[in-house]
Amino acid sequence: MSAEHNTRRKVMHFIFLQMAVLQEISRVAKRYTRMMLFYQRNHIINLFKEKEQAEKERPKVFAAVAHITSVEESNNPEKAAAKIERLRHTIDGLLTSFAHCDLTITIQTLPNRHVTAYLPEYQIKCIQIQEGPECDPMLVEFRLQEEFVERVEKFDWFLFIEDDIVLYDAFILEKLENFNRQSGYEQAILYPNRFEMYEGTKRYIDLTIDPDLSWNQLSSVEIEGVKFAEFSNPHSAFYCLSRKQMKQWIKTDRLFKNKVVYVGLLESAATFCLFECFSIYKPHPSNLNYFEVRHYDSKYSKLHPKPESPYTLSAVNNNSHTPIVKDS
Repeated sequence: MSAEHNTRRKVMHFIFLQMAVLQEISRVAKRYTRMMLFYQRNHIINLFKEKEQAEKERPKVFAAVAHITSVEESNNPEKAAAKIERLRHTIDGLLTSFAHCDLTITIQTLPNRHVTAYLPEYQIKCIQIQEGPECDPMLVEFRLQEEFVERVEKFDWFLFIEDDIVLYDAFILEKLENFNRQSGYEQAILYPNRFEMYEGTKRYIDLTIDPDLSWNQLSSVEIEGVKFAEFSNPHSAFYCLSRKQMKQWIKTDRLFKNKVVYVGLLESAATFCLFECFSIYKPHPSNLNYFEVRHYDSKYSKLHPKPESPYTLSAVNNNSHTPIVKDS
């Protein structure tokens, strides 16, 4: 091999060695730079921190929970365990969803027909218990409306909820305001879809228990990509009205009060009596989970367990077998 060839080879090796060294230096420098930039992150944020904004006025929300148990359950926490658990979850849901509001929670009940004494101490401190005069327990939800009427000038929002419904949605008021403002119907109000969790599946029970379910295509609306419709079964055991809507309802003299409008007294008080003033909408099946509440029970899922409904959802394929992985 000629000396000239060896010299050329050494030169090439030297050049590639220098390139490799530069590449390594560059890689280390980039890593060091990223670390230094990371360590400066909080200094940069503080340098360009947003000026503190004035605190917004907190919405005033009056939530009334309809709650009735048997006399036996009210005197025996062991027999009332299921009722205590669901009421506890209902209250926790309200405290979670309205943590940014001024919230007043009242438990509408009857003497010796409730389990509030067995709630956690922190919940007992933040609720008001209203034991109205003795009456048919089925009428308590109608009587609850009088609390809304008496406080119509004191609160911004009036929420009715049964003691087995759980709300976890910190944007509920924004969603309702947006719907009220853009629906195009002065008398339109928005209800949530109810679901149950049963054996790992999420079942929108008001859609699975009614095989003849239908919704009004003519009056459906779409707001910012979310569809809403009037359903043949609008019941949710829940509603939330603004002060303006409460005043609209009061003007009707509430002629449907204490009357079975449809199904039964409970359903009439929670939903169907409002038809004398409002058109009730729910999120369309194409976006069911936009606004929803949990029914803290599984009775409707057990009554209608077939999973083939399009309104029964699961995050996993229940038909697949779990593989068994053995250590080698």
